[in-house]
Amino acid sequence: MTSFEFPGQYYELMRRDFRNLAAETDFLASLLPDGGRALDLGCGTGTNLRELGARGYCGVGVDQSASFVEYARRMGGEGVEYVHERVEDFESEDRFDLVYCLFMTLNYLPRAELRRVLRKMRGLLLPGGHVVLEFGHLLNFVESYQPYTVAHHRGDGVLVTRLARQSLNPRAANWRNEETLLVREADGRVSMYDNFFDQAVLTGPEVRELLADAGLHVSAEYGGFRKEQVPPHGRGPVVIVATAEGAGAL
Repeated sequence: MTSFEFPGQYYELMRRDFRNLAAETDFLASLLPDGGRALDLGCGTGTNLRELGARGYCGVGVDQSASFVEYARRMGGEGVEYVHERVEDFESEDRFDLVYCLFMTLNYLPRAELRRVLRKMRGLLLPGGHVVLEFGHLLNFVESYQPYTVAHHRGDGVLVTRLARQSLNPRAANWRNEETLLVREADGRVSMYDNFFDQAVLTGPEVRELLADAGLHVSAEYGGFRKEQVPPHGRGPVVIVATAEGAGAL
């Protein structure tokens, strides 16, 4: 389960502290043909699609947060549209050159739905298209575990203070994050939002097996969007590029 129903501008502010948008955009654009179409499953506030749209690509974003989709639509973007729907429920007759799922969205999906969602991603690809998955794996969770954390995010005169509690359900291999966001605007107004999300604790072998079952072949694997080598100790994010079986490696 996830709940991300707070104003999208605050998510954008926090996102900047976690992500390298330029590196993400370069990476995704390198997998798209001129004028290609991308599908962003778990698009959040549409950050990646707006950047791709500015480079001449078209795209569709899907997210279950009404607040984030509203923000994404308000921000616009050339050739970009958004669908308010859960990723696991999304259906489309369109086909895409690139289907991607970033920033732990794969971990947010119910474990029982992963196999079906990856098969759906395979079915949404145009011939020669690519799937990109970025996910957190077991050591990410083990090393980053803190029962309670406090973080501050600043920008444009706004201060967001994030108070978070983490708990683990080992029987379900599930990580729950419960957060309170305290927001102070530039004019001194203060607001508060509650936010929570569950994450399935995944492993690399598990995801590779699910991709193979979906008819997708892993053509490249990186430790980040600058195409860093996956660290031998297994820490850090994993970025996997997959193609339909029979397609050549990158």
